[in-house]
Amino acid sequence: MKLHRIRSICAAAALGLVPASAAAADIPIPARTHLIQQDPGAGFVARLARLTARPASKAEVFPVPSPGGAGDPTIHGGTLRFCKLADASSWPSVALPAANWRGLGFPPGSRGYRYKGAGTIADPCRSVVVRDRRIKVVCKGPGAFAAPSPYGLPVGSAGAGFELVVGTDRYCAESSPATVALIKKNSAVKGLFKAAKAHAPAACPSLDPTPTPSPTPTPTPPYGSTSKAFVAGPRRLLR
Repeated sequence: MKLHRIRSICAAAALGLVPASAAAADIPIPARTHLIQQDPGAGFVARLARLTARPASKAEVFPVPSPGGAGDPTIHGGTLRFCKLADASSWPSVALPAANWRGLGFPPGSRGYRYKGAGTIADPCRSVVVRDRRIKVVCKGPGAFAAPSPYGLPVGSAGAGFELVVGTDRYCAESSPATVALIKKNSAVKGLFKAAKAHAPAACPSLDPTPTPSPTPTPTPPYGSTSKAFVAGPRRLLR
């Protein structure tokens, strides 16, 4: 496993997980429901992460990758992540390998795509559906998101974020005051964040290149040690 880093709405850096594509076509989506649940009895590790998105009106549809194209996840795979928007910590991006995707409809992919995972720590997302009228994600267990740190509850006023990349298409959602989300639960004691009826964000975030380590001054012995280096932390790009 390798450590990958990308900075975005959820600055990503996690062992065994892969970053989203910087060339993605951005598609902001409204989060109809947005749930983050931790396990209070097991040190507040992740238990469940779920997001459902539907178009804002019956006249609208979500863009769906074309079969065989650059966004087809059955060829190129994908990633997703759940995060908080306020801090600049490192957020894991969960890999969604191409082998676990299948195209819906005939020809396959003409009606969207479905991912089926194992529900394990390494493959926590049991179901991901991308269709023109619905995007739904269900991830379970400790690998679903980075808890208890950096995803500690309650979520701050900046809100909760979500990002799904399939091939070269990137869907993003945000449950926050900026998207007029209805926050139903936000409890550190219960380990629960629940929001609904969020509008689509104005835009998906920009992606920054990997941050480079800042040089550490070399102290003169015996006054210090050169065994530790400091890494410049990522900066918030939005709000």
